[in-house]
Amino acid sequence: MIKGVEMTSANPAKESLRQEQREQQEAARKGPDAELDKALKDTFPASDPIAAQAPTKPGAADDKAS
Repeated sequence: MIKGVEMTSANPAKESLRQEQREQQEAARKGPDAELDKALKDTFPASDPIAAQAPTKPGAADDKAS
């Protein structure tokens, strides 16, 4: 890859993944509050709960007290 030149792919899944990775890298540079800020901006109207989601692993055990 040539520095400063972004190559495009005919595969939309690859492009979507690359876009998501760029957004995640940018959010990591901005700090931990950036994700919450984005979720608050993405939520409309203000009376709705915020759109932030906690990442989960498939098949992970529930954290329920017995």
